[in-house]
Amino acid sequence: MRRQVSLSTEQALQRESLPFREVTDLERNFLVEFGRIYAIPEARQSLARNFDDIFYRHEDGSYTQRPGLFEGEPLPDGRRFPGMSATYAPDVAPDDDVKTRFALSYLLSYQFGSAAKDRLFNFYGVVPEKGFPIYQAADIATVFKYEGPDALKLETFEFFSRGFSGPQNEAFFTRIYWDPSNNAWMTTIATPDEPDASGKHRIMACVDVLLDDLMKRTANPTLPGARATIFAADAEGTLIFDGKYTEAITTSAGAASISSLALADYQPLLKASQSIGPGSVSLVDSASEITAVGRIPDTPWVLAVHYPKSLMRPAILANLGIVIAVGLLTLFVELFILRSILQKQVAEPLVRLIHATQLVGRTGATVANDALPTHSDDEIGELARDFASMAARVHAAHEALEGKIRDRTSELERLNEKLLTISLTDEMTGVANRRRFDEVLANELAALGQSDDLLMLAMVDADWFKGYNDRYGHPAGDACLREIARVLERNTRSKQDLVARYGGEEFAVIARIASAANAPVIGQALCSGMAAVKLAHEGSPFGHVTLSVGIALATPDQNISRATLLLEADRALYRAKQTGRNQAIVAESFAATPGEQESGRL
Repeated sequence: MRRQVSLSTEQALQRESLPFREVTDLERNFLVEFGRIYAIPEARQSLARNFDDIFYRHEDGSYTQRPGLFEGEPLPDGRRFPGMSATYAPDVAPDDDVKTRFALSYLLSYQFGSAAKDRLFNFYGVVPEKGFPIYQAADIATVFKYEGPDALKLETFEFFSRGFSGPQNEAFFTRIYWDPSNNAWMTTIATPDEPDASGKHRIMACVDVLLDDLMKRTANPTLPGARATIFAADAEGTLIFDGKYTEAITTSAGAASISSLALADYQPLLKASQSIGPGSVSLVDSASEITAVGRIPDTPWVLAVHYPKSLMRPAILANLGIVIAVGLLTLFVELFILRSILQKQVAEPLVRLIHATQLVGRTGATVANDALPTHSDDEIGELARDFASMAARVHAAHEALEGKIRDRTSELERLNEKLLTISLTDEMTGVANRRRFDEVLANELAALGQSDDLLMLAMVDADWFKGYNDRYGHPAGDACLREIARVLERNTRSKQDLVARYGGEEFAVIARIASAANAPVIGQALCSGMAAVKLAHEGSPFGHVTLSVGIALATPDQNISRATLLLEADRALYRAKQTGRNQAIVAESFAATPGEQESGRL
């Protein structure tokens, strides 16, 4: 029973960690994308101009999104951001850098928030100048005030004060709090970016997480008769959920803890939680119950499953009854088989044994030892061999059962591998996703000096893709992205190269090449492959869907960072867009000869 409690808790830990892992991964990707775009001077200039297109300044000096944007009305350039609102009440007028970061936060919060719609409650990027755009169902511009005693003071919110108060850049959870508008307990998961040399942060990614489903599952553990508790892995053991202390948690606004409530029987659980790692389980015994204590991975929380010892005896007896019943049934079946198959071999010796016993009992006659069936090697040996055979068959059945368990274990491992593959694959296009791209690029850069090959990074973007979506609709746009993915896979080496969806209509190709002269040829093949499909695009001057490709290279003797390589490829892609699109451009530091450069264009 102890093993069952432990296994059930381990499974619950892994299940409950999944939504929080998605949030922290999404926030880290948001920060990476923010840093990538922010590093491009041309992009910063464009974003500073976007600020005045997106946001509206009120008479009290605060900013919100322009009227109608939240409802889906387009900007003058046709872009739409339904479900996006913003609030910004600066102490001083924003300069170009603040405008750039706030506009970029708005665009990326929409990109990441809409991608996680129906899975996450909201998504928002916060700037330290006291403002944040947010993707969620409610328009925050109509909720907050900016003057008077009820004015919005972001510096009083835990996620804001903790996130921007020091050099940390790891994800953290706020204390749980009650949200009246949603009538639910919540926590905020926040991840600040890496501060600059002066210790100042530029942006922080946040998600508010509703805890209703987690609390319902905690209140009803899968193990019959058990109950569960969740508390923070801090010095006080702050209670997140416990059915016995719900009122204390509510009246204390989520501040109740094992220490503040003086829960002596919970102190061993708090102590055990401090010595185990994420996903691990420790069993704690008390007089009345056995408790499995485990850290929920990717959270600062501990799950404790309490199982009463009073239920253990009936469970053990029930299991023992099942074992005995199965054993008796097996014995009955074996005896039936023996009687059917070996009737003569068993029946006749038994008849002779009974006859000899009756003969001795009636007459007192002496029967020679060799005439007694019980002393005969044949009868005794036959019975012994029969029972040995029965035991052998039981053993064989046991071995078969263990074989099935091994098969099921192998199947579970295969499914886990499949799940890992799914987690590294873009669901819509079937190519690698951003997470897989980040892993492969980091590994390739780390191994770059082990051969003479160059590492090629190609950033691929569909030309005029927004116009394609507006003209043909999003289902056609999705089909177009899948076709682009197939073209890229056809024109790369399936086993050596990686094709990944970088985000939106942007793809990336990672490949090892022998010479820099090969880079424009590969870029040409990608552009030509897409052009050959002739996928109609009336909004393009070419009349069909085309690609622009920016290529950056890393050499074995070059100590280049991932961010720098991405920036080089982005700049090359920007030049490909600015000089006509439908072409491949190699970063200036690796520009080919005029003849080679011409071979990289359509």
